[in-house]
Amino acid sequence: MKKIILIAAAYLTSVAHADSAVLTNFLANAKTIKANFSQTIVTGKKSRTTQGTMEISRPNKFRWEYTQDQQLIVSDAQQIYLYDKPLQQVTIRQLGKSIDKSPAAVLAGANDLQSAYKVSDIATKTAGLNWVRIDPKIKNDNNGFQVVLMGFDKQGKLSQMQFTDSFGNKTSISFSNLQTGVAIPASDYTFTPPAGVDVLQE
Repeated sequence: MKKIILIAAAYLTSVAHADSAVLTNFLANAKTIKANFSQTIVTGKKSRTTQGTMEISRPNKFRWEYTQDQQLIVSDAQQIYLYDKPLQQVTIRQLGKSIDKSPAAVLAGANDLQSAYKVSDIATKTAGLNWVRIDPKIKNDNNGFQVVLMGFDKQGKLSQMQFTDSFGNKTSISFSNLQTGVAIPASDYTFTPPAGVDVLQE
């Protein structure tokens, strides 16, 4: 999904125990999520970090805004709009083709997580976080991602997500000011392409 949840995995060291129940508990209480994020993408020896904001109303409504890159990704639960302001281009995709088995489904999806992913504990602790590993059950039907890692703080709040794609690229998102159960205006999940931009339908 273009840059929707691109995240660079840092290799984990030290030993502790993570409880995958923390993921179940978090999602049960996170019908809405709002946060700032910092995203780092590592490709070979190159890395790039960007910042932005995200909003999610489960199921399947989300808004990711990349401040520096001037890119916006909005889902109204039917379609996903990817707006690249510098390129003056909007790409429109049907939701099901983009999210069903992608990492975005972990946070925003309507489906039972266990139906598409194998969830397991990681006996590792980094930066004081408990980590849960999520592997797609069907390796060739995962929108290009090999593994998803989610790190939770002592209060059970999501702090980091890490992904490795099928090309070995690693991306990582750190969340700050994360809130759950907050009111989010419905208008945040609507998008009308600005006049004059190129619109591509996929």
